[in-house]
Amino acid sequence: MTHIPNTNITLIGMPGSGKSYVGKKLAEKLGYKLVELDSILEEEYDLPLQKILDNLGEESFLKKQAEDVIANTEGQNSLVVSPGGSIIYTDYAMKHLKKASMIIYLKTPLEIIKARIKETPRGIVGLKNKTLEELYKERSLLYEKYAAVTIDAGQEAEKVVNDIVTHLPNSK
Repeated sequence: MTHIPNTNITLIGMPGSGKSYVGKKLAEKLGYKLVELDSILEEEYDLPLQKILDNLGEESFLKKQAEDVIANTEGQNSLVVSPGGSIIYTDYAMKHLKKASMIIYLKTPLEIIKARIKETPRGIVGLKNKTLEELYKERSLLYEKYAAVTIDAGQEAEKVVNDIVTHLPNSK
């Protein structure tokens, strides 16, 4: 186990990019705590993500998501943070995460995203008014804007985790 003190890692990317799956493996490898924010929201409301999104509406959902990100990371260390893919629409939450963690963009090819989200339905902000392709293009620019490091997440999870570890401070 590689433990790098006082470093939080936030994984950003499209729904289906592997934030939760890779996050769990990365947290195990580093001995960190995984903060999986979609799960926290689902537990809080006792509803699936899509129902929460439908009930709150996109604007309130984004605000709630941002509040949860800040509440669950403020003043903490040794976290792997897996926020919802739409967190990048909330600038103040992203500024907080940039200060509190190293942001890593799990860049995943659109074809892989499509296949994965078919398997696991989920609430996706913006999908009412845009196609998945349009959202992918729009969000990719934002993910790249906020990321300290971009990792090719279109490969095996173990390889993705190892690629992330090589970019961490003090990992050399």
